[in-house]
Amino acid sequence: MAENEGLGELKLLEQVQAFVAKIEKEKKELAEREKQLDAKEKELKEREGKVQEAEKRIEEKEKLLDKKSTELEEYAKKLEEEKKNYDVKMAELQKKIEAITAAENTLKDYEETLKKTKEEIEKKLADISTLYAGLTDLREKMLNALAALGVSEKKAETKEAVKEKFEKVVVDGEEFIKCPQCGTLNSVDAIMCYNCGYIFKPEEVEK
Repeated sequence: MAENEGLGELKLLEQVQAFVAKIEKEKKELAEREKQLDAKEKELKEREGKVQEAEKRIEEKEKLLDKKSTELEEYAKKLEEEKKNYDVKMAELQKKIEAITAAENTLKDYEETLKKTKEEIEKKLADISTLYAGLTDLREKMLNALAALGVSEKKAETKEAVKEKFEKVVVDGEEFIKCPQCGTLNSVDAIMCYNCGYIFKPEEVEK
C-alpha cells in the first residue's frame, strides 16, 4: 500500500511538473506574442505617423490646387476679355481691309478709264497734228495762189480782226477759226475754208 501511495505521489508530481512546463511554455509563447504585438503596434504607429504626414501633404496640395484653380479662373476670364477685344479689333481690321480692297478696285477702274482716255486723247492729238500739218500745207498753197493773183499777205486782215469776226478754237496751244458753214477748223490767217471754200476775207478775194 505504501508503494501505491508512492507511485501516486510520483504521478502527481510528474503531472504538476508537466503542467508547470506547459505553463512556462505558454508563458514564453505569450511573451513572444506580446513582443510581436509590441513590434506590430510600433509599426502601426509609424505607419499612422506616415499616414498623417501624407494627409498633411495632401491637404497642403489641395490648398495649393485651390489657389492655382482660382488663379486659372482669373486668367481664363482675362483671356476671355482679351479674346473679345481681339475679335473686335479683327472685325475693325476686316472692315478696313474690305474698304482698302474696294478703294483699290475703284482705283484700278479709274486707272483703266484714265488709260483709255489718255489713249483717246493721244489719238485725237495725233489726228489734230496731222490735220494741222495739212492746214499748214494748205495755207502755204493758198498764200502762193493769192500771191499769184496779186494779193499781198500784208493786205489781209489781222489775226485779231479774224478772231473777233469768227469763233476761235484753241488746240494744243494753237489758235484756229471755225468755219461758220461746215465747222472745219482753219488757220487764223486763212482767207477761205480749205474744206468747203467758205471765204473768210471776201475783200481780199475781190481785190
